Amino acid sequence: MANKLALGLVIGGAVSSTVGAAFKDVTGRIKRLEAEGNKARVLQRTIGDTIRLREEWKKAHDTGAAGASKLLNRLNSNLDSLKKQGIEVGRLEKAYRSMGQTANKAELKAKGHQQIDSGVKGMKGAVGAAVVGVGAMAVPAKVSADFGAIVRDIAIKAGIANKPQEQEMSRKIIDTSRDTGMARNDVADVVNQLVGAGMDLSKALEYAPVAAKFVVGQGSSGVDTAKMINALGQNAKITDPKQMQQALEAIAYQGQAGSFEAADMAKWFPELLANMASNGITGLDAVTQLGAMLQVQMKQAGSSDEAANNLKNWMGKIGSTDTVKAYEKAGIDYKGSMQTGLQNGMSTLETSMALAQKYIQATDPKRAAAMAEATSKISKEADPEKAKAMMASLEESLRTGDLFADMQVKAALSAYMQNKALYSQLKNDSRDATGILDKNLAERRESSSQKWAE
Repeated sequence: MANKLALGLVIGGAVSSTVGAAFKDVTGRIKRLEAEGNKARVLQRTIGDTIRLREEWKKAHDTGAAGASKLLNRLNSNLDSLKKQGIEVGRLEKAYRSMGQTANKAELKAKGHQQIDSGVKGMKGAVGAAVVGVGAMAVPAKVSADFGAIVRDIAIKAGIANKPQEQEMSRKIIDTSRDTGMARNDVADVVNQLVGAGMDLSKALEYAPVAAKFVVGQGSSGVDTAKMINALGQNAKITDPKQMQQALEAIAYQGQAGSFEAADMAKWFPELLANMASNGITGLDAVTQLGAMLQVQMKQAGSSDEAANNLKNWMGKIGSTDTVKAYEKAGIDYKGSMQTGLQNGMSTLETSMALAQKYIQATDPKRAAAMAEATSKISKEADPEKAKAMMASLEESLRTGDLFADMQVKAALSAYMQNKALYSQLKNDSRDATGILDKNLAERRESSSQKWAE
């Protein structure tokens, strides 16, 4: 008995020493992660301020308001500071998201280590090995409890709580998590949001794998992706799983072919698809046309939000009373011309852009000729600075003082006129895009950060 007690004390001392070293290691990791998270948050706030300054300066510059020069000085100061810290200032929205993700990961890891540390310290009087075991189990136990809560929430909404279907749903979510590398709680949350928006549970589970592929492979958020899928169903009338996959493939393709990224499309598609539907554009046509038009708008806009807002404002003018009256004054039958465009295979959106050129030709033939020449030259100009100057001249020529006086509407038309060929190419190519989601998912899962997350 004495020998056993002595042996126990020796083992206990060794375990205690090991646990003490573990405490120091965990404490060091927590401090490093907290520092990393704080730095990312500071950078994210600076980037957010810079985006706001850029928008304020652009508004002041375009309207000739006082204080534009001061805003520009502050904007340039912020941009210089960000450049020195290695931030890609040309893509501030992307950098903002990236810093947010970095901060979230660091904070979550620090929280995990704190939970382990807290669990271990809270059980100091217990046997060393048991203490470590309990501490190490704290985080996965919490994650598992959260997963169970989400699954139960879905089950209640779907009317299958405490039924065999609830366990089957849980298994399918876990399988999707394993196959795609998306955290099972996040997969469950996507399913929950789809069901919460009125989708049938069986369809939501059917969409879950392709949604998870999109989230991980395209760097999108689960919330935005779930909203986009719901919008594709409700507004674009895409209800077949194969069509839904094709739509997401097209979006991923366009996100890589242009500058308006797939993650940004997930954010903006729900609102813009509603506008497309109000103009009678649904199905895969709505996806390919909207995606291609956003890429074209990005050629002239300073950010994805600006590009999307320009297009939204343009679509808001289609068929409005003011628009119809303006065309009538120019001697153009707006509704009849729109109908002719539809009969010729063009959509409402495409016809509205083509009619705008007809309007300018009718109201100012000389200006229309100059614009056609400018548009041709811009598309052929290799020198970015010359192309920029030509673009400014073209924008100035659109200041008609009436229908296209709205800056965002004018910008939307100008971007389309300069990039009609690109619009057609992206629209047509994206219809047949395949394998993009699987390819991007595999590439993303090769990264160390994704492996760590998994």
